[in-house]
Amino acid sequence: MKFRVREKLKYMFLGGLLTLAGFMFGSMNSDTAAQFGHETIDKLTVGELIVRKDVRVVSDDMDTRVHISWDRSGGRVITYGPNAKGAASILVAEGNGIVTTQGAREKTGASLMVNEGGGVLSLFAPDGKAKIVLGIAEGDGVAYLVNKFDEARVLKP
Repeated sequence: MKFRVREKLKYMFLGGLLTLAGFMFGSMNSDTAAQFGHETIDKLTVGELIVRKDVRVVSDDMDTRVHISWDRSGGRVITYGPNAKGAASILVAEGNGIVTTQGAREKTGASLMVNEGGGVLSLFAPDGKAKIVLGIAEGDGVAYLVNKFDEARVLKP
């Protein structure tokens, strides 16, 4: 084998020119920012999605419509109406399941709670106080009504 210095130098010179041209053309363009802002995707199909933080579904105006969150005690799903007025939520915390609804003034309208002892259905007045409660206590059904003077009337089976 002959040692061809001239041919090797030609190839090295050509490679150096291509490298220099790539560097110069690359630095002529302005810098680009990766993952800046947000991107709108019209349709996305995912086989499995793992999320480490809260999930929010927003409207075109960026108003939250659905909020899914969790912490050490449990998880919650909250849906909101237009302009974040009115909501319905599902909450699981420490073995209890709770479903609530809220009106336009952020006052709870009704709640349904289930725990180890049974279940409780509560209906609330506009002032936020429970007025009708149906539940199970110690194995028996219990119902009570509260009048406008906050006097409770217990109904027993």
